[in-house]
Amino acid sequence: MKTAIYQYWDGTPRPSCYAGVRNMREYADRISADYKFEQNPNWLRTRWKIENGGYSAHYGAFKPLFESAWDDYDKILFVDTDVFAVDGLEENVFDYFHGEIGICDEPFQPKQRTITKGRITSEQDNRWANMVKKHYGVEVPRTDEGLVRVFNTGMVLYSKQGRLKAQKDFDKFDNYIRLVRNAGLDSFYTCDQPYLHAMMYAKGFDVQEMDNNWNSYVHGTRDIHHEKRYIVDHRTSETKFVHCQFPGADNMNEEQLLRVVNLPREEWNYEI
Repeated sequence: MKTAIYQYWDGTPRPSCYAGVRNMREYADRISADYKFEQNPNWLRTRWKIENGGYSAHYGAFKPLFESAWDDYDKILFVDTDVFAVDGLEENVFDYFHGEIGICDEPFQPKQRTITKGRITSEQDNRWANMVKKHYGVEVPRTDEGLVRVFNTGMVLYSKQGRLKAQKDFDKFDNYIRLVRNAGLDSFYTCDQPYLHAMMYAKGFDVQEMDNNWNSYVHGTRDIHHEKRYIVDHRTSETKFVHCQFPGADNMNEEQLLRVVNLPREEWNYEI
C-alpha cells in the first residue's frame, strides 16, 4: 500500500509552521509514508483562478484530491501544520482508515456554539444546514440535542476511490462560495471546512469518523460565561495527534509547542 502525507503554507511561514512540518515529516518517515510540504502553492488562485479573500489559502487542503501527481497513492493524509504527532508515535494512521473520507468531529463545538461570542454560532450553523438541505436535498448530521455536528478539516484522509469520486462529484468551489454568499451567511461558511462537510453528505461519501485521538484539540474559546478567552484541552492518555489552535500558538517556538503536545497542562509554563 502506497501512502502519503501532504502539508502546505501560503505566505511567510512562522517558526511554529516549520516546527509542525519537521514533526510530521519525522512521523511520515516512521510509518514509511511519502511526505510533501509546499510553500506558497496559492492553489485556489493559481489552479482555479478563484478569489475567496482570507479563506483562499484554506482550499489548498484539497490539492491532493485533484492533482494527478497523487494518483499512485492508495491513501493520502492532509494535515495542517499546527497538528503534531506525540513523541515517538509509531501507530500508522493509515492502518485505521478504511472509508472514502476519514475525518474527526469536534464534539465540544456544537454545544459551545450556542454560547460562543463571535461570528461562528449555532444560529449560523442552522442557517448553513438549511441552505445545504434546500440546495442539495440532504440533512447534515446533528447531535442528540439537534445541534449541527462539526467536522474538522485540519486532519483528513482520502482513499483512492474517495479521490476519484471527489473529482467527479464535488461541486465547483466557486459555485459553493457563491451559494453561501447569496444565502447571506458569515464568510467562514465559504471556507474549506463547511464545504467539505456539505460535500461529504450531499454526494453520499463513505465517511469514516476517525477516533478523536487522531485530532486532539488544544484550542482557545470565549463564551458568555467567561469574560476572557480560555484554553480547552481535549488530549487523553491515548492521544496521537495534537491540534495546537490556541492564542499565541502561532508565535511559539518548537520547544514550547512540544511541551504543549507532550506534557501536562501545569508543565506548559503558558497562560493566555
